[in-house]
Amino acid sequence: MKNCIFCKIIKGEIPAEKLYENNDFLVILDAFPVLKGQVLVLTKKHISPYVFDLDNGTYSRFMLLAKKFAKILDKSFNPIKTGMIVEGLEVPHTHIKLLPLMKKEGYGLKTIEPPPSKESLNKDAQKIKENIIT
Repeated sequence: MKNCIFCKIIKGEIPAEKLYENNDFLVILDAFPVLKGQVLVLTKKHISPYVFDLDNGTYSRFMLLAKKFAKILDKSFNPIKTGMIVEGLEVPHTHIKLLPLMKKEGYGLKTIEPPPSKESLNKDAQKIKENIIT
């Protein structure tokens, strides 16, 4: 993609602190982190930001690379644990954010207020169950 910041980083048009690179993926230190040591795992090919559209082989390699770097962050920063976010809303390019979580308190995700009713939960569960393929 012409205007994709991650594609520009991959092509070397924008500098980045590269941590690892192979034919399919690039791992960089996030230049705009929400937490110290935040890492981005990028697909080198511009793919839809919806990670569940990846073919199974690419998805598996992507997740295994994220796991490898989560363990590296654990050793590097000694967090309580390393968290993973795959949202793809800010940049339309498939990527994983790895975040060294240094405190037990939450990081901004809030529960729905007021909590859903039992009826609402049952209705949502039914919608999901109708789409389960066995």
